Order: sequence, then structure tokens, then C-alpha cells
Amino acid sequence: MILVNTGRALAWAGYLRGMAVCFLSSVRLRRFTGWVLGLLMAGGAMAQDQVYYLNGNALNTGEDCYQLTTNSGFQVGSVWYADQVDLSQSLDLQFVLNLGDSDQGADGICFVLQTVGVDALGDAGGGLGFLGEDFLPSFAIEFDTYQNGNYGDPFGDHIAMVSNGNVDHTAGTAIAGPVQADAFSADIEDGEDHQGRVTWDPVEQVVRVYFDCELRLEGFIDLVDDIFQGQNQVFFGFTAGTGGSVNVQTVCLEENILGSAEQSFVCPGAELQLNVPSPDGTAVWSPGVYLDDSLSASPVVTPPEGLSAPLIYVAEYVDQCGADVTDTIQLNVAVMTAEVLGVTNLTCDNPSLSLTAESNFPGPLDYTWTAVTGSISGNSGLAEVDEAGSYEVLVSFQEGLCEAAAAFAISLDTATYSGDFPESVYLTCDDPTVVLEGTSLSSPDAVISWTTTFGEILGAGPSVTALVEGQYIATITNPTNGCAASYTVEVADASEVPDLFAGSVEPLTCLNPGQPVEGASIAPYAPFGGNGLTPSVSWTNTFDGTPNGVSPSSGSLGPIINAAGTYQLVVEWLETGCADSATVTVVEGQDFGVDISSIPFPNILTADNNGKNDSWYPFLEDLPDVEALAVLTNYALRVYNRWGQVVYTNAGDGFASGVPIRWYGNGGNGEPLAAGNYWYVVDFTSTCGDSQSGSATGQLAIVRPGN
Repeated sequence: MILVNTGRALAWAGYLRGMAVCFLSSVRLRRFTGWVLGLLMAGGAMAQDQVYYLNGNALNTGEDCYQLTTNSGFQVGSVWYADQVDLSQSLDLQFVLNLGDSDQGADGICFVLQTVGVDALGDAGGGLGFLGEDFLPSFAIEFDTYQNGNYGDPFGDHIAMVSNGNVDHTAGTAIAGPVQADAFSADIEDGEDHQGRVTWDPVEQVVRVYFDCELRLEGFIDLVDDIFQGQNQVFFGFTAGTGGSVNVQTVCLEENILGSAEQSFVCPGAELQLNVPSPDGTAVWSPGVYLDDSLSASPVVTPPEGLSAPLIYVAEYVDQCGADVTDTIQLNVAVMTAEVLGVTNLTCDNPSLSLTAESNFPGPLDYTWTAVTGSISGNSGLAEVDEAGSYEVLVSFQEGLCEAAAAFAISLDTATYSGDFPESVYLTCDDPTVVLEGTSLSSPDAVISWTTTFGEILGAGPSVTALVEGQYIATITNPTNGCAASYTVEVADASEVPDLFAGSVEPLTCLNPGQPVEGASIAPYAPFGGNGLTPSVSWTNTFDGTPNGVSPSSGSLGPIINAAGTYQLVVEWLETGCADSATVTVVEGQDFGVDISSIPFPNILTADNNGKNDSWYPFLEDLPDVEALAVLTNYALRVYNRWGQVVYTNAGDGFASGVPIRWYGNGGNGEPLAAGNYWYVVDFTSTCGDSQSGSATGQLAIVRPGN
């Protein structure tokens, strides 16, 4: 909300009037001792009067006249108007110069525009009080009364335009001239008062110099940009100096040295003093509406409350050269407003804000920045704020003639986006690289970037490829405020191969032609937590790379090995693809080979179920602990009765082969054979050790209970 104060404060808009009195301050030690900074204030009925600052040897002689140098050698003085003038507006400054009465005197007076301040003072002698580093930047018009050949001065008193504290007409700082000051005389040190006038036209960008009402010199230059680097508010005043030659040098200023701007501003109900540079203080204003005195050169206008429209006044008067002058002033009557630019949220990207206060009234303006809550620092129309809160700026025109306030609030936006990222991922043998990927849960506009804990930048985007284990940081940024949240993804190495032991196998024997693998093991491994990884187990014969000789060939850590050789155990973690192998060697025992050439068979079978001779089978006399049938392979048994008939066989019709069995005295139909004598024929082979074959025949008696 914009607040406007239309109080009735009186504004002078920088205009000068009245008589001057002098107040002295402390001594300032510079190039010369004894310089005194004086404050000259014009008295009068109005609240604000003409104010000047004096430096060096300058003195106030009364009636708006200032003596810059006395009739003494090597003096220097300056006088400055206290308020700055606006070079964006036209200027018309009129004054009276007296350069002394000695034609051989020195050195002259400069009219100066500068931005360094009201204590500026340069060198004496040919420097005219302007030469030196105090005047950077500056613009000066010389009224030079001494020929200094080292500065390119011509014969005769002259006028020239120079800049930046340099009076050399041959230097790059020279702007225009020199030209003879008086069109009809080379001497202006005649003890007479001479009319001086300087005008500035910002549209045509030309400075004109008049001497005794005659146009003597024009300088075409952009004062604002070329001299003052874009600054349009400058101080004006006069400097003078003497050297080995001397003169009393003075300047007198008209009571109304500055006229009102062609465009002036005021708020309804406020009092504003208008001004035209009339030497006798009179002028005729039309229309006379809202003026306290329409015949004065400095009337006060009071626009009524509620009026918001331009007022155009025309003033007619006679200038110091006796010419009729008509000045037109447009008075813009409006309610003053204030606006603050740059008001937005404080964010992570912008932890502080630069604010600018603007008004519909022209400058110069005064600004007061206030923090209702928060903290703010302001300088003129600019302010910096780095804390959320409520604020206000008060803009004042012409020291309170019109005021406006603007209240505003600064908010803090530090909202972050949330994301969905895994806490941990694993490098495996199947996947030696892993893609880290996540998404924003808040907005598709989120910006995701990846770094490591070592500060290595991996890239931007929702995914990145990790090659090594470690911690990876995903940063998800809110693009509207630059605020970010981070997520750490742990990349662990799960590429460890199984820790294996292939166990051991007892030597193979005829009794035990197939031996189990004993003691084979896999060390447990659980990189993902939980119950560990799942192993895939397989066995192969290293001789031919097949599963021959081992059963089962997969799924078991204790298969049966039935042939001598070296066997490889291969285990792969199903979850990671990591695999390793180990081997076990199987050998044959010393008793593996058995001589079956004379294997004996019993000659009786007692079928009485007393546990003795209940079945009929061969036996090994040398190896009583080894069952003979265990070492035989093909075993063709035929039993004949006394008439030569086959009553039993375990082989086919061709009696080619059969399975080693114990015979319990049954016939081919499964019925027990009768007690009596029988004849047997057995053909057999053995692969236990060296391959052998043999046969046996004999008589066999079957004895049954009761016989």
C-alpha cells in the first residue's frame, strides 16, 4: 500500500535568495595553511536560504559578493553553492565578475562544475584555483587575465573551456577556446564590473558563455556522459588564484541566481517557491492563480488540495543586460507516489535482494528505509535486504515538501524437493558397473546431479553409472529457488567369489567302488544381508570335462565318485554370478584288484532258515570281509537236476549274462526245489582291478528239514 503525506512544508527546490552571513569552522590543513571553510547562509523570511561554502583565501564581502583573492601573491580561493544542480535540466547562471584594476595583474577566475565536494580547491598562480587532482572529474570556464605560455595562453585576457583540473589549452582535456574575453578590448582588468552568464542546453548539449551580454564562446559537449560518467548532479562555484602578479578578484551573485526548472513538481496543498533570475527581484506572472505575489521574482505557489493537473506560469522580467525575458514554468501538481522494485522472495539462489525505490517525482529525493520486522540497509534510493520481514520506505521530495511511503514484505522460499533414491546398490560379477537412478517425488522440473564424497562431479540427470564402490551423492534441486536436498547412495562390492573346499574321497575298492565326497564346503556370504547368497553346485571330470564318474553331477556337495580321477567342484552365487572352483582327486585302493580264477562255491544249501547256509553264493577265502558277489559283474548261474534239466537260471535263454545273486534253492517258478543233489554251472566276469572271467561247476546238495 502506498502512503502519501501532503503536508505544507516549504520547498525551495535548490533556489537561492537573500543576504549572506558567514560562519567559520575549524582550520583545514592542505597545500596552504590558514585556509578556513566558511558556511554562508542567506537570511530571509523563508525557511531555507542561499548557502555557500568558502575555502582558502575566499571572503564574504556582503550583498552576495565574495572576494576570492586579495591583492597579495600566491593566494587561492573558492566558493561553492551548497546544493547540487541537475544537468538533465537547462541552466542559466548570471553573475558579476571584477578581475581587479591592474593590467599586469593575475591570474583570473574560473566558473566550475564538479562532483568532488564543497571543499575543492586547486593550485594558485596560473592554476586559477582549478589546477590539481582535487578536480577529477570537473568542467571549468576560464576568465584568464595572465598569459602563461606553458599552458598555451594567447596574448590578451581570454575565455576558454577546460576539464578535469587541467588548464593547458593544448592538452586533451581542453574543450573550446581560448577566445578574447571582450570583443573590443584585450584588457578586462579595468576595475569595472563585468556581466557574466553561463547557459547549458542538455538537448543540444552545448555550453554558451556570455561576457558583458555578448556571446563569446560555445562548447559542444555531453557534460553528463563525457565529463561526469553519467552523473547529472553536480556542484557549481568559482575559483581564483594569484601568483607573482596580483589582483583583487571578486564574484557577485544575483539574489535569484538560479531560476525554477522548466518542469517543477509539487503535491496538492504544499507550498513551493518559484524563481526567475531577475536582477531587481521583480517579475510579472500570469496567471496569478495560487500565487502569493504575482509581481515578485520569487512568488510562493500553493496548489489547493484535490488539484491534480499541470499549471503553466509565464514570468516576464528584465535581465542584467536590460533585455526583456520571458520564462515559462510548468508546475506538475500530483499526488506523490512511491514504489519499490525488486521485491521478491529470498531464496537459496538469492540470499539477498537489491531494492530500488522509485517515485513519480524527479530527484533528488530523500529515502528512509525502515524494517518493521527483519533487517534492511539503505543508501539513497537503493537498499539491501537479506532477511524475511515487513519493510517500508519513505520518499521525501525537497526536504519534506512532498512525501510518499511504500510498504512491502519479503518472504523466504527455501522449499526443497524430495526424491526417491536407493539406499544401497551392489557391484556384482554379472554387473561390474551399476546404474544409480532416482526420481523426484515433488516435481518433474527438479534438477538432479551426482557427485562423490570426494567432490568429483559425475554428471546431471536422473541416472549415472558407478564403476567402483563408495558413497555417491544425488542432489535434487528446486529450480525455482535453487534449494537442494541430498541423498547418499552406498555402492557396495558384492563381487566376491565363493570360498570353496572340495572335500576328500576315500580310495575306491572292490568293496566300495563308489565313494562319497566328504567335507566339501562353501563359506557363507551375505553382502545383501539376510540369509546369504544361494549357491549353484556342479561337478565335472577334469579329464574330459563331462560329469562322467560322479553322481549326482549337480546340486550336492557329497556326490558319489565311482572312478578314479580329478574332479572339479564349481560353485556360482546365483544372485551375483560370481563363481569359483576347487578340485578333489580320487584314487584306487591297494586291494582294488581281486583274483577270481579259483573262486570257491559251497556244495550244500540248507533251507531251514537257521541263518547258516540259507543261501548259496561264492566266497573269497583270502578276503573274508569282502563279499564275493560285490566284485563280480556278469554272473550266469544255471542249476541242473539229476536228469540234466535246467531247474533254475538267473540268465536269459542264451545263458549269456546275469546279475550276481544269492540263490535260496528255488526253482524257475519260484517254488522251493526238493531236497536232493543238483549240478551247477556258473560263468562270471569281474571288473574289479583287471578285467577277469571264469567259470565253476560242481555238485550241490539241497537239504531241507525232515530229510
